[in-house]
Amino acid sequence: MPDFWTLSHRDVEWYAGSEAILERGRSYYRSGRVRELRLVAADRLQARVRGQQERAYRVELWIEDQELYSHCSCPYSWGVCKHVVAALLAWLDQREEIGHGRPPSDRATTLATWLETIPPDILRDVLQEESRTNSAVEEALHRWREALRPESLPARIAHLFRGMLRASQEGLRRQQERIVHLLIWAKTFEPTPAAAIARETLQRALEWHRHRPDAELTPIIARALELIEHHAEAFGRNPKLATSLVRALTELFFMARAPARALLEPALLKLTECWDRRAEAITLLKEQWLGSDTGAYALLARLCRLEGRIEEYEAARQKSLVSAEDYVELFDHYLATNYPDRAMRVGEQGIKKLGAKAPRLRQRLAALYQEWGETARAQRLLRRT
Repeated sequence: MPDFWTLSHRDVEWYAGSEAILERGRSYYRSGRVRELRLVAADRLQARVRGQQERAYRVELWIEDQELYSHCSCPYSWGVCKHVVAALLAWLDQREEIGHGRPPSDRATTLATWLETIPPDILRDVLQEESRTNSAVEEALHRWREALRPESLPARIAHLFRGMLRASQEGLRRQQERIVHLLIWAKTFEPTPAAAIARETLQRALEWHRHRPDAELTPIIARALELIEHHAEAFGRNPKLATSLVRALTELFFMARAPARALLEPALLKLTECWDRRAEAITLLKEQWLGSDTGAYALLARLCRLEGRIEEYEAARQKSLVSAEDYVELFDHYLATNYPDRAMRVGEQGIKKLGAKAPRLRQRLAALYQEWGETARAQRLLRRT
């Protein structure tokens, strides 16, 4: 959501947050309740919206860090109100007339595009040179130095996540990029501020998934895991921190979609071994209602196997059999532990489910039949390959 001139109806729908508020805002706009709408700056709108009993409420809308924010003087405190939505809809229909057809933010948009093309080293040199003679630039840089202290970054990450809740798709992408940049930078910090940043990111990611279970946060999760693994040794010396990170990563695994799970599973296996927290992760997984979540059962099975809890491994693996590799793993496990009858049942189960998609399993099972003297059965199985 770069500016008011590129704001769309879809952006307003996202920002409203609920269909009920959106419909009430539409009703207010259509009935002519929006008064005194004006653009007071390139990034700020003001309006008066007539509410019930003819009372007028003051509405302010502004853009900060390329995200939309608002305030209304009405008593509604559960998020965006209908007066704000009405003012935004009025702006969409009247902005050409109000702004005389000339977007005042064209220059700012062009500048933002240009800045993205400047190599960081050149931009740094220009800012340093300008700050020597321009007190406004020097003051702004001092403000940003204060805002970007390592101990201040958890609050900034929280702010960016809050902005994502009502962001457009483009705004969502930009906010994620900013968080990713901060997480990359945090790898250069000392362990204490890096730990605070990692914890804040994981907690905010969990909150985000509760609000938007369909969301994809893979870039953020990938960088958060890199940060944690970079400081894994130092983090492991703090038992309370290690436990909290394992808990957060496990909860995030439950909520995440397949691309993020592909990153979280190996990280959990590695970190729980490094921090001696494998038993805790197993307990956390077993406390959850896994239902038909084969991915969660697969993670539980791997942790139990590494921990030497064989019966629990077998029970979890039985509930996570999806691919041919899964069946082969359990088949080979039963053979290695001298349970050929169980191996046979797993092999037959896998071939019945996967058919021609499991040639290795078919060969393993045929070899077992052959070993047991059931040659005809083995030959029939191989003929169906």
